[in-house]
Amino acid sequence: MDLNGDRMKTEFDESWRNWIKTNVDAGRCRNGIFKILLDEGYCAEAITREMHYRPTVPITHLVNPFNSAQGQSSKTAQVNYGQSIPASQLFIPNAQRVDSTALAFYRLEHFLTDVECKHLVALIKTQCRPSTLSSFEQDTTFRTSQTCDLGQMNDDIVQAIDLRICKLLGIAQAFSEPLQGQHYDPGQEFKPHTDYFESHEMARHATLMGQRTFTVMIYLNTLADGGETHFPKIDTVCKPTQGLALIWNNLNTDGSPNANSLHHAMPVRSGYKAVITKWFRTRSRTGESTGMFTKEANEFIPNYTKQGFYKTKIPTELFTDISRFYQIERIKAQAEHVDGGFIINAKQAKKPSSLIPLTNALREQIHDAMKPLLETWCGQTLEPTYVYGIREYHRGALLKNHRDRLETHIISVIINVAQAVEEDWPLYIEDNYYRSHQVLLKPGDVIFYEGARLTHGRPTALQGESFANIFCHFKPTGYIPKKLESS
Repeated sequence: MDLNGDRMKTEFDESWRNWIKTNVDAGRCRNGIFKILLDEGYCAEAITREMHYRPTVPITHLVNPFNSAQGQSSKTAQVNYGQSIPASQLFIPNAQRVDSTALAFYRLEHFLTDVECKHLVALIKTQCRPSTLSSFEQDTTFRTSQTCDLGQMNDDIVQAIDLRICKLLGIAQAFSEPLQGQHYDPGQEFKPHTDYFESHEMARHATLMGQRTFTVMIYLNTLADGGETHFPKIDTVCKPTQGLALIWNNLNTDGSPNANSLHHAMPVRSGYKAVITKWFRTRSRTGESTGMFTKEANEFIPNYTKQGFYKTKIPTELFTDISRFYQIERIKAQAEHVDGGFIINAKQAKKPSSLIPLTNALREQIHDAMKPLLETWCGQTLEPTYVYGIREYHRGALLKNHRDRLETHIISVIINVAQAVEEDWPLYIEDNYYRSHQVLLKPGDVIFYEGARLTHGRPTALQGESFANIFCHFKPTGYIPKKLESS
């Protein structure tokens, strides 16, 4: 006869096996571990088989080994809720904060493109399984959607989007769960629930990585009828709109679960709804609680435009004057050293770049012409900081991906002056949604960009004799760099 009567749970999933191994390896009382598993509803014979151990005292004498004198529940033993993400460590470009003091909740439109959304929907449809719950629920209609484990697929787009979500929040990927997709057909829903683990779920789901912090959920299609996400405790309803990301913190500032994050994936009335979801945790997959935050100080500079860059043409008269100056003064080019080692030569054939100094008059002409154009673009009153001479790159040159100076290079422009190339030499630049772009600049083209915020560079070797351009930098009047608090 089973030692614990009618308790009939006999199979352990991977999370419970890991929990057992972790606590046994740590040398904790095996009788106490046995007791916790009994309390979770597992039959004694199954526990004995899994642990290769039988209690040395009667079942009724088993006690919680995890510091029960301090009042800890056996099911939350050895699980630290961790801390919530400090407000000083969170900045989401282009996001709108929902007006609520009860929940840190953000909406970010257009995070995913139409092409990305369609690709993800197609993937989700290929490998769906019935969605599950983190705890037992007698209501079989509580969650009726289907789930796809996107993170287990070897797909470049999925991996890139997963990393972009981590960059957006500034949390290391190791502090997150793999990306999931969910698909809802007509009538399907996920009734009101929270994403954090309840106290009785912690031992099973949170012994390694801790409690869930942020949820990022992104709609992959626009739905005309039904499928809304309803947050009843903050009176907010979000309609499924393709590319829209919802971001909320499941915890309070002290790290405790925030019940105001309760939400309901309402029934789909027609068509289908597809979303992707990513959850973050208080500890990494290796069990570490440090190294969570990844954003540099530059990433906390306000984004002054939606995308972060814009390609256009230089005024004709200014380009004529710059080109004439370049042809005359090119023979006076000086070897250039750039602090930070951003410019290197892949082939070591010659110096990677040289500099042709500008006259004061031409420098002022460039500033005066660019300033009103950049102010219109970014919506800020600007003051000039630097305009470099004409930089000429040589064969084999590389410009490493980097961000510009935090203090001065806030709103910038690159002016393409001339090029003698055998193949295009693209500028790689991230936008304010952490999407990567390749931009080609021909002579007379310019790119406005938020230089200190966005990573940019030319990481492929220049195939050609020369490539010449000018960098010109401004900052908004009154701009003061943000000082990051230590975490």
